Amino acid sequence: MNIKQLEKKIGRLSNPSKMPAYAWGIPAQRCKTGSILAKQKGTICNKCYALKGHYVFKNTKLAHDIRIKAINLPEWVDYMAELLTLKYKKLAKSRLFHRWFDSGDLQSHEHLMKIFEVCRLTPHLRHWLATREYKIISKIKYKDIPKNLVVRASGIKIDGQPPKFWKWTSTVHKNKKPIGRECPSYKQDGECGSCRACWSHKVKQVSYKEH
Repeated sequence: MNIKQLEKKIGRLSNPSKMPAYAWGIPAQRCKTGSILAKQKGTICNKCYALKGHYVFKNTKLAHDIRIKAINLPEWVDYMAELLTLKYKKLAKSRLFHRWFDSGDLQSHEHLMKIFEVCRLTPHLRHWLATREYKIISKIKYKDIPKNLVVRASGIKIDGQPPKFWKWTSTVHKNKKPIGRECPSYKQDGECGSCRACWSHKVKQVSYKEH
């Protein structure tokens, strides 16, 4: 199938201006943990960027709805791998970096296993997945994660500590000093620029300045 046919089946990839290339997301309202945290002051989810801005536009909502429904398709893994391969085909090596969940989060253990398979089928790409679904990722072993994927456990509170149970983490800072590697995007018009820390296994902890 070509790109248009695949997009009709499983939805388009998003193209965040900050990222080096594409991302895949679903409605932030469907976050299992995040939807609860969004109601609590002081949490990162309470300030969630994916609940405002262009994420509330009709076309963005439609794209998210198509993607989340498509997860249950038996062919989703193959379709996703094919779509990623075609979309990234003509991009420079410096842009072969894919983000999972610029909006939303893991829906189940089965969902994570499907993403693992997509990553294995696209070894030419580097993948990054940020999540607050601790119960889901705590069931897996590091050795079972595809080598081209970094799974980061995201912190809960602004200026809070990174999760201690996981090897790769991320946090958000506002009034305190950043922990670990500070994301430079706030100095670069909100863009990654040449930084690829989020996708690096060597970078254990990344801290983002509050939006």
